[in-house]
Amino acid sequence: MSDQFQKYEQLVNEEDRLINKIEIYQEAISAILMLVTKQGASDLHILTIEDVVSMLHSAEVFCHTELLHLRLAKSILSNTLTQSQNPKTAR
Repeated sequence: MSDQFQKYEQLVNEEDRLINKIEIYQEAISAILMLVTKQGASDLHILTIEDVVSMLHSAEVFCHTELLHLRLAKSILSNTLTQSQNPKTAR
């Protein structure tokens, strides 16, 4: 397998890892919101809840940004692989 195909496979694995992380952040935020719904604001320290939810959200946004850059790199590499397999279509 060529280095480019190995790199593409690594990008696919990294994409899967980032998607999984994003899902976990979303589930954690949902669980905290459900806790607030069930227990109410008077039983919880809302400022702490806001801090935790904000940190989780920031981490999720960071992962989304990483995922965007990774998908761009993956698209570029995919184009390179396609062009190398079909030299007639290369510019």
